[in-house]
Amino acid sequence: MPLAEIPLHTAGWLILVVLGGILAMDAVSWPQVMVSRPLVSGTLGGWLLGDPASGFLVGAVLELMSLRHPPFGAARYPDSGPAGLVAGAAYAAAGGASLGALVAAILAGWAVGWIGAVTVQLRRRGNERLMSNAAELAARPALLERRHRLALRLDAVRGALLTAGFVAPAVLAAAWSVGQPASGRATAWGAAMLVTAMAASAGAGGRTSSTGLRGWPLLLVGAVAGAIAVGMAG
Repeated sequence: MPLAEIPLHTAGWLILVVLGGILAMDAVSWPQVMVSRPLVSGTLGGWLLGDPASGFLVGAVLELMSLRHPPFGAARYPDSGPAGLVAGAAYAAAGGASLGALVAAILAGWAVGWIGAVTVQLRRRGNERLMSNAAELAARPALLERRHRLALRLDAVRGALLTAGFVAPAVLAAAWSVGQPASGRATAWGAAMLVTAMAASAGAGGRTSSTGLRGWPLLLVGAVAGAIAVGMAG
């Protein structure tokens, strides 16, 4: 697939970024109407790039992977809104017909989800600082309301930046899996970003695994076996 044929232009990228901010808020902050679930966000990502069915397929896989991490309580969970959006857009951009592109999109979405989990923790610590002066906030209800609105905006910015940073590399990685893009530099940039994202997400996910880091060698063996199977099928 030549780079010029990838359906991700500036306007589409901006729409994805804005939507990523909204989806990031939905999980906890506002409005909590379940549009942040991968099944929905993946479909939206595919729809924005012209193939909602492909986005739905990726979202369904990520939904199954996310079910053991419900978004409530103090536990760390993947940020499934931006994750599904990025993965759905990536697979739709690749045409939605390649097993390699599907694997690349799922890996990218899972990486974005766990990196997003880290940013959620950082945002919560920021909220603690915003609300730390309980006496002043109790005396000034208007200030409390402003701080609350600021926290919501910061959550939206967090999701928008997460989407902005990873949607293009994910799209390039999925496109690369079905054919060499025209720009070698763009390919290298996308691959480097995806590898970095996967490494960071593995670290975040490993900290929450019920089996601890001892279970990750088995995951690595499975990933290598899957990659070999995909290569042989291709």
